[in-house]
Amino acid sequence: MWNETYHPLDGDNLKNILDNASEKEKAIIMEHVNAAKRGKIRNFDIIIVPPDEDGEGGTWYKITNGIVTDSCRE
Repeated sequence: MWNETYHPLDGDNLKNILDNASEKEKAIIMEHVNAAKRGKIRNFDIIIVPPDEDGEGGTWYKITNGIVTDSCRE
Protein backbone atom coordinates (compact mmCIF):
# COMPACT_ATOMS: atom_id res chain seq x y z
CA MET A 1 0.00 0.00 0.00
CA TRP A 2 1.35 3.42 -0.99
CA ASN A 3 1.41 6.14 1.64
CA GLU A 4 2.69 9.63 0.93
CA THR A 5 5.09 10.84 3.60
CA TYR A 6 5.42 14.55 4.35
CA HIS A 7 8.71 16.09 3.23
CA PRO A 8 9.38 19.77 3.95
CA LEU A 9 11.17 22.03 1.48
CA ASP A 10 14.67 22.20 2.95
CA GLY A 11 18.29 21.22 2.33
CA ASP A 12 19.60 21.54 -1.21
CA ASN A 13 16.11 22.03 -2.65
CA LEU A 14 15.61 25.16 -0.54
CA LYS A 15 19.21 26.31 -1.04
CA ASN A 16 18.79 26.21 -4.83
CA ILE A 17 15.85 28.62 -4.61
CA LEU A 18 17.54 30.96 -2.14
CA ASP A 19 20.88 31.13 -4.00
CA ASN A 20 19.44 33.30 -6.79
CA ALA A 21 17.05 35.36 -4.68
CA SER A 22 17.39 38.91 -3.43
CA GLU A 23 17.04 39.62 0.29
CA LYS A 24 13.42 40.71 -0.23
CA GLU A 25 12.68 37.53 -2.22
CA LYS A 26 14.37 35.37 0.44
CA ALA A 27 12.04 36.84 3.08
CA ILE A 28 8.97 36.04 0.96
CA ILE A 29 10.22 32.53 0.21
CA MET A 30 10.96 31.76 3.86
CA GLU A 31 7.55 33.11 4.92
CA HIS A 32 5.85 30.62 2.57
CA VAL A 33 8.18 27.76 3.51
CA ASN A 34 7.77 28.30 7.26
CA ALA A 35 3.97 28.49 6.95
CA ALA A 36 3.96 25.23 4.97
CA LYS A 37 6.20 23.54 7.54
CA ARG A 38 3.98 24.66 10.44
CA GLY A 39 0.92 23.26 8.69
CA LYS A 40 2.77 20.23 7.25
CA ILE A 41 1.48 21.25 3.83
CA ARG A 42 2.96 19.03 1.12
CA ASN A 43 2.00 20.96 -1.99
CA PHE A 44 2.10 24.74 -2.21
CA ASP A 45 3.13 27.65 -4.41
CA ILE A 46 5.61 30.39 -3.63
CA ILE A 47 4.60 33.46 -5.62
CA ILE A 48 7.03 36.37 -5.54
CA VAL A 49 5.81 38.14 -8.68
CA PRO A 50 2.52 36.78 -10.06
CA PRO A 51 2.22 35.88 -13.74
CA ASP A 52 0.50 38.35 -16.05
CA GLU A 53 -3.16 38.04 -17.01
CA ASP A 54 -2.22 35.52 -19.75
CA GLY A 55 -0.44 33.32 -17.19
CA GLU A 56 3.01 34.21 -18.55
CA GLY A 57 6.11 35.36 -16.69
CA GLY A 58 6.40 36.29 -13.06
CA THR A 59 8.60 34.75 -10.42
CA TRP A 60 7.12 31.71 -8.70
CA TYR A 61 7.82 28.14 -7.62
CA LYS A 62 5.51 25.14 -7.42
CA ILE A 63 6.45 22.82 -4.54
CA THR A 64 5.30 19.20 -4.45
CA ASN A 65 6.16 17.34 -1.26
CA GLY A 66 9.44 19.21 -0.69
CA ILE A 67 10.60 19.30 -4.30
CA VAL A 68 10.41 22.18 -6.79
CA THR A 69 8.38 20.70 -9.66
CA ASP A 70 7.88 23.89 -11.71
CA SER A 71 9.15 27.44 -11.61
CA CYS A 72 9.52 30.70 -13.47
CA ARG A 73 12.03 33.50 -12.89
CA GLU A 74 11.42 36.42 -15.17
